[in-house]
Amino acid sequence: METLVMTNKESVQSLYELFGQGNVPAILDLVTDDIKWTCPGPTNILPYAQVYHGKKGVSEFFRLIYANKDFPGFEVKELIEEGDKVVALGHWDAKSKKTGNPYSGDWAMVFYFRDGKLYEHREYYDSYGEAMASKG
Repeated sequence: METLVMTNKESVQSLYELFGQGNVPAILDLVTDDIKWTCPGPTNILPYAQVYHGKKGVSEFFRLIYANKDFPGFEVKELIEEGDKVVALGHWDAKSKKTGNPYSGDWAMVFYFRDGKLYEHREYYDSYGEAMASKG
């Protein structure tokens, strides 16, 4: 019986689907034990804006994301794969659970793979705009 191996691009598509479902355990199956996950921004306003290490760290990132914001709209517009790197470009409409304030913006995320598993993730987005919407 053959094992189906996903391309890196397919892994990223799967990760976004799992994120939408809130299926963090399945996301953790796609990452290495030594994953580095970076989300920029002022941590004093955006508690999830920090650098996380390992599967436990990634799990904490998603716990904080789900606890602090909703995504009425989340769209991946383009996935670009080159070698062991996938760049995702998209747009989100989000809402702070703390303040109820909405905010929208374009974003870029970069995923780095090693042996078919995600070992580093970096986000780029308007963290200032998000922080202003999240400020009480």
